[in-house]
Amino acid sequence: MFMVPPAELQDVARCADEAGWHCLQVADAPFFPETTSVPYPYTPDGSRFWPLDMPVLDPWVAITAMAVATKRIRFMTSVLRLAVRQPLLEAKSLFSVAALADDRVTLGVGLAWMPEEFKWLHVDMKTRGARQDEAIQVVRLLMSGGMQEFHGKHFDFDRLIMAPVPKKKLPIYVGGTTPPAMRRAARLGDGWVSIIHNKADVAGVIAELNGYRREYGRDKEPFDIMLHCPDADSVDDIRRLEDLGVTDLQVTPWSVPGIMAEMGVGTLLQQQPPLDVKREAIRRYADKIIAKFR
Repeated sequence: MFMVPPAELQDVARCADEAGWHCLQVADAPFFPETTSVPYPYTPDGSRFWPLDMPVLDPWVAITAMAVATKRIRFMTSVLRLAVRQPLLEAKSLFSVAALADDRVTLGVGLAWMPEEFKWLHVDMKTRGARQDEAIQVVRLLMSGGMQEFHGKHFDFDRLIMAPVPKKKLPIYVGGTTPPAMRRAARLGDGWVSIIHNKADVAGVIAELNGYRREYGRDKEPFDIMLHCPDADSVDDIRRLEDLGVTDLQVTPWSVPGIMAEMGVGTLLQQQPPLDVKREAIRRYADKIIAKFR
């Protein structure tokens, strides 16, 4: 949903809800610096593929707006830049949205990539991995309800209570394709959310991830694997991904089929047809593909 205009969010959500889709993903981008000191990591040339004045809603606002317009579909932050955020406040936002959405929320988290975000939000970028580790633990601890306390290196608080809390455990997916990110997912996550891959790459990526899960003694626990594989455009292709361990497939239904990973995620997201075309693509994919997995 990253480049979908805010005015279309509720219409897209209602259509996907009625058509039987499982989840909508919402991006997190507090601001865009005019220039960045490092290249964007997910395009071949390091350039940012979106206009810097593109409207991006706060993810909790966007999810709330769509949740009140739908009945069944889930929502996921993909991904919340938890390393630059205060986990007590983020837990409060997450739990508040969950209360309004009947717990139809999955928390996807990842490390922010721009040094400017850390600098201007007064957070040490050098500790971002350790901060995110603790922040995940804080959110999970508070989710259990009751009086809780936490004493870590980066976050520290005495006994407190937060209400409301979700009626059931909300999944936490950890994003990223680097070995440290995949290790974090294997160690702390209920699932892993990746970026764009070709079919030929998926087996190797999942084997690496499962190796980390075995290393941490978590290979027997339930674990979701979510990725985007644009050249998996048939039921047979998707069943092969399922056999490899993919549990959730990210899809941009109005994009041109068959786009390969080398073209990058930006090529997919920049395809923003009119709302009527989006709705037709949502329904068509549901009839052609999703219906075969019910």
